[in-house]
Amino acid sequence: MELKSQDTLLALKYWSMKQMGQESSVRELAEQIGISASEVSKGAKRLLASRLIVEREGRFFAESGALFEWLGYGIRYAYPVERIGYGRGMATSWNCPLLKTEIVPPSPPIVWPLAGGDIEGAYLKPIHDSVPFAASHDSYLYKAMALVEAVREGKPRELVIAREQLAHLIKGQS
Repeated sequence: MELKSQDTLLALKYWSMKQMGQESSVRELAEQIGISASEVSKGAKRLLASRLIVEREGRFFAESGALFEWLGYGIRYAYPVERIGYGRGMATSWNCPLLKTEIVPPSPPIVWPLAGGDIEGAYLKPIHDSVPFAASHDSYLYKAMALVEAVREGKPRELVIAREQLAHLIKGQS
């Protein structure tokens, strides 16, 4: 069973919900991340098979160690960075306002395309089209996805820092 791009978004949403102490039905979860309820159900099955999430008492939880491994080391090869133009969007990678680091944000800023976006910059194609929508409604998800973008496009020094911050965020350690 092969993972789809929205499965990573779904796994991070399960992780985010745990951080916020939330629970959601399949339909609510679908609305929150901008994919169909059937794709949430199918994605959960793929995530269970890949061991990125676990099921306990009928609820799904992200497996933080496996999720970090996937995000920190696998995702950049499965979904390589693709620049797709320039325009208004939502800041991501080192330009994300939620990230505090010694990395100097690139200029022009790196953004996900988003109608009504608040910053102009170079477009980076997200791993799934609904990432900007989902991230705009969930600060935990936004921070995690911005770090994922830093990993996807990172040069060696940036990659080390992005992985450290991602480990701290996802696994609660440095």
